[in-house]
Amino acid sequence: MIGEKVLLQKAFGGKTFVITGAAKGLGAAMARTLAPYWDGALLLDIDGDGVESVARELDSSGEKVVARQVDLTSGESIEEAVADLPPNFDPPDVLVNNAGITAMAMAGAQPIEENRRMMEVNYFAVVALINRFLPGMLERHSGRLVTIASGSGLLPNYGGSGYCASKAAVVGYSEALRQELIGTGVKSHYVLLPTVMTDFHKENVLGGEFGEMAKGLPTLTPDEAARRLLAQAALGI
Repeated sequence: MIGEKVLLQKAFGGKTFVITGAAKGLGAAMARTLAPYWDGALLLDIDGDGVESVARELDSSGEKVVARQVDLTSGESIEEAVADLPPNFDPPDVLVNNAGITAMAMAGAQPIEENRRMMEVNYFAVVALINRFLPGMLERHSGRLVTIASGSGLLPNYGGSGYCASKAAVVGYSEALRQELIGTGVKSHYVLLPTVMTDFHKENVLGGEFGEMAKGLPTLTPDEAARRLLAQAALGI
């Protein structure tokens, strides 16, 4: 078996990245895992201070890692965040659509605004960023799309109708996209993760109405999830 470091170097060495949701949790863990190998990265998050802190941690010079604040529910904010990029980021070698939110509630009781917000962040932002960068990847005949979906997109769970619907949309879109990209030089991976024990999960799921039920689910730490999913994406060379 090829060592993890060799595998990541082969797949991602010298590449440029755009990573959403990079201020903490899984996104920050992926950035830290990839930093020894990449040539540079654009890190995006609604938490401007948080994503700036991660960027400074990984590149104190500010020459290789750029952090920008973005509201993924706003098409205008997305456009501003990815405007005026250096040539090697437009398009990047790898786009990682990681940002996601959840709000647990029984179907019929969840405010429609919560359902719309989950669809905006979990699904429509994925489409918007792929629409932004995929044409350039296709023109270059190379690139990689990594989209963080969820096992809940295939196996819906009690109390998660809105979240599961948003992730099911991601899974359907990503599988169709994977098929469309065969033979183009651009690869697309979507990741069906189990529960990742982020601060967001602890606060919004374990600390909520369905917390006791969620405590029995298998989990991964952000670092474990980052290493495993990036290794699997690398094997898709």
